[in-house]
Amino acid sequence: MRFESLQQQFEKVLQFFAARAQFDRKELRCVVAPYRICPLGAHVDHQGGPVLGMTINAYTLLAYVPLPSPAMQLYSVNYPGALQFDFDRIERSHLKGWGRYAVAAVRALRGQAPLQRGLLGAIYGTLPASGLSSSASAGLAYLHALADVNGLDFSRETYVALDQSLENDHLGLQNGVLDQMTISFGKKEHLLYINTLALRVTYLRTPEAMPAHRILIADSGFSRELTQTGFNSRVEECRQAARQLATMAGLPDAKILSDIPEAVFLQYREKLSGPLRRRATHFFSERQRVQDGKVLWEKGKLAEFGKLMNESCQSSIEQYQSGSPALKTLWQIVSTTAGVYGSRFSGGGYGGCVIGFVAADQAAAAVETIQQRYFEAYPEAARKARVYLAESEDGVRWL
Repeated sequence: MRFESLQQQFEKVLQFFAARAQFDRKELRCVVAPYRICPLGAHVDHQGGPVLGMTINAYTLLAYVPLPSPAMQLYSVNYPGALQFDFDRIERSHLKGWGRYAVAAVRALRGQAPLQRGLLGAIYGTLPASGLSSSASAGLAYLHALADVNGLDFSRETYVALDQSLENDHLGLQNGVLDQMTISFGKKEHLLYINTLALRVTYLRTPEAMPAHRILIADSGFSRELTQTGFNSRVEECRQAARQLATMAGLPDAKILSDIPEAVFLQYREKLSGPLRRRATHFFSERQRVQDGKVLWEKGKLAEFGKLMNESCQSSIEQYQSGSPALKTLWQIVSTTAGVYGSRFSGGGYGGCVIGFVAADQAAAAVETIQQRYFEAYPEAARKARVYLAESEDGVRWL
């Protein structure tokens, strides 16, 4: 199964928008904010670890026209109801439901610049709440649209900081910058090596020596809300591990695991409690997998790269202790399907998707096999679960 084309998705949101609001077509704009995959670099960005990311042809589309006053009126293709609020009268109820990202975007952006104008719009997500960073995609779409109608021009780095503030400060999700960096800097036919400490991107073009392959997205059919899972508690455990190692080694300035030399971890790891030792073990091993994966990708060695993805997911399960029963089952199915080079959980790892790379000539058969085996294990997921073949895509932009 493949995603609809960008034009088809745009026509869907435009038709939906036009049926619910009157607006001047000459003023219509549309932000395209792609989703992302992270083949390697699970759960390390919030600790300053490097990651590998790629944008894909699934999106958040926000079609909008400017309003003369600082207010917003929104409709969602994916969710019922409408959202309407004045920027100066934001209520607690506005921070619930699908519209909370729009409200958080206003709050984050007003900390950077005054907002004199708002927007009337409709938003659509190809595959929301799937673990493909649809939340960061939506946040960046709102930020770009609000900046546009207010005549504000920001760098990609500023958008990254704004969206991180949106999620960290206004929605309570303690994530890093993997999602925002990948979506902001994404480039078709390239894997991004992201230094999350320096906010620096190195583009790794897919080499000619790379075997023909497709991106595989296996949606479990079970969505997740990261602020209600173990996501934030895992982040705090990583910070606790860093603080304890820093105290043992006399490193007063160390705050996160990337501040801790690996030699210090190896020296003191047995003094950490079991959970903290496992979190730190995952961080240092995953950081090395990212470095090794970067080299393998540049050489076109997809089979070896895929093995690292499998190791990454195994570490996410055993050391980071993430993954729902359904997601673990889905990963086991994907990783043992003929033609799949490697796979791992996507996103927070508590629901959503398994992503992987599959040989091009075996991709269609792999999709059928995965769906059949997964539906046998979880028949209740058959209504929502799907397996897609995706393509790389450029980053956030206007259509």
